[in-house]
Amino acid sequence: MAVTPSTLTELTDLAKDFFTNVWANQTNPETALKAQFSSLQGANFTGKKWIFGIKSFIGGASANAGSNKSLPAADEGQYDQGESGVVRTYTRMALDGLAIEVTKRQQGSFRPALAETMSDRLQAHDLECNRQMFCAGDGKLADVLTDGGTTQTMTLDYSVANGGAGVRHLYAGDQVEFYDATGATQRTGVTITSVDYDANTILCSADPVTTAGDFITRATSDTDNYIAGEAQGLLQSVEASSTFETIPVTSNWKSTVLSNGGTLREISDSLVMQMIETIRARSRQVPNLVVTTPGVVLKYSEIFLPLRRLDGQDVQLKGGYKPIASIVHAGGSIPVLGDVDCPGSRMFFLNTSAFRMADVVGTEWADMDGATFDRVTDKDAIEGYIRAYWNLITIQRNANGVIEDLSDLTINRHA
Repeated sequence: MAVTPSTLTELTDLAKDFFTNVWANQTNPETALKAQFSSLQGANFTGKKWIFGIKSFIGGASANAGSNKSLPAADEGQYDQGESGVVRTYTRMALDGLAIEVTKRQQGSFRPALAETMSDRLQAHDLECNRQMFCAGDGKLADVLTDGGTTQTMTLDYSVANGGAGVRHLYAGDQVEFYDATGATQRTGVTITSVDYDANTILCSADPVTTAGDFITRATSDTDNYIAGEAQGLLQSVEASSTFETIPVTSNWKSTVLSNGGTLREISDSLVMQMIETIRARSRQVPNLVVTTPGVVLKYSEIFLPLRRLDGQDVQLKGGYKPIASIVHAGGSIPVLGDVDCPGSRMFFLNTSAFRMADVVGTEWADMDGATFDRVTDKDAIEGYIRAYWNLITIQRNANGVIEDLSDLTINRHA
């Protein structure tokens, strides 16, 4: 049952047809965040980095003047130049020769075999990109709580305080690598054979030889996400103390962070309004999107349950997405996205105009030689891969903020 050139050609055509006419037109409710940001324009791509302009200050020097008196001095806002790398995200797909032939002979086409596998691979690719929209750019998926040999007990999604139970983004079949807490010492790379989402444990193909406090990252046979780097997600951008996009932190190149030292506290209307008005005072903009976990939305909805003040309203976001709720404030209402990839106990307040999606190549099938699929050497199978060369760019850091350490009904659950 050899895979013939004509079979490869037909499968390639079907793969492109499925992606363009089926998948690209679907609305995936699990990946709404990426659709809210405009594409990066007017930037220079050097082949390795994006170079772009940002504005950190509004210009001053506006004043009154009496008769025959001098006008105010000319002025303008303060600008700077940011830099960002490109992350390469890949998802591989293989089709067994037997499945192809059986499908062809029984159905007259390859669509059943191809569509099911392709849908799974495209969904996995989208979810990985969505996870990286929230990450800190360091590749960290979670921390090791307890070393049990081939059974590792995990904690803290994204390796951040109150981030979650630790296994939210781990799947059977993942190749992973472990590092000590400093990232200086690499442990033993393994494959995850199963995940117990109730016990927050993973079963590994071998003993990774870890210690409590190590972190886990995705890997391939010769590299991993800690080395390759990940997207500049919200945990890295919406922050108040670090250099970002090669620009040192200043009073206007940082976000508003309301934390509680790692101690969980109940969300309140006062906290929410404080965040909105602080961002407004610093940037002269009101957030137009809130992103948080479903568990934080549920806690906030309890405050206004008698008044029904927190509701979905008839709002439709870019890409056809519907918000889970809207926060009503003096300036109007802010739609709320409940995203299960959002780090636990956090509520991000964003201005979508402060971000840009930098896509060198958007999600697509790789077909550098004109063929999407190739034969697998020494195997009765074919394979191809999906790729994206991209990053999330921030052009106005002070227009965003985050409330941390919030009580979260889903913080210790696998979403």
